[in-house]
Amino acid sequence: MKKLVLVLALLVAIPVMLVGCSKSNSASIKDSINGFTAAYNAEDFDKCTDYLVGITDATKDAVKESLRLGHQLGGDITVDNIEDISVDGSSATAKVTVTVMGQSFTNVVNLNKVDGKWQFQGGDLFPTG
Repeated sequence: MKKLVLVLALLVAIPVMLVGCSKSNSASIKDSINGFTAAYNAEDFDKCTDYLVGITDATKDAVKESLRLGHQLGGDITVDNIEDISVDGSSATAKVTVTVMGQSFTNVVNLNKVDGKWQFQGGDLFPTG
């Protein structure tokens, strides 16, 4: 009987521990945005593509070259603020303020959860208009 109680307790405790240890969507979204930015600033454009939605083998080299050119022209990106994160299933939005070339810009970034990882359109972090 004691063994049965112990097994049942473990079956209940393990999923609770796993859920408690997993990152929240908000934290994972921030990690993706900051991870992309860190890779971009380090000129690791291959790693940048891991954070971007819709990258295929056919488009990867062109995207990396665009990122390289963007970095050469604009320099590093500083993420100043990530706020107003809204998650709806496997889609999310976040209001992101960045500094590029000494100017601050705020854009809404649209994200999709792909294979457990939040990805976004790279251009969403860059100034528009």
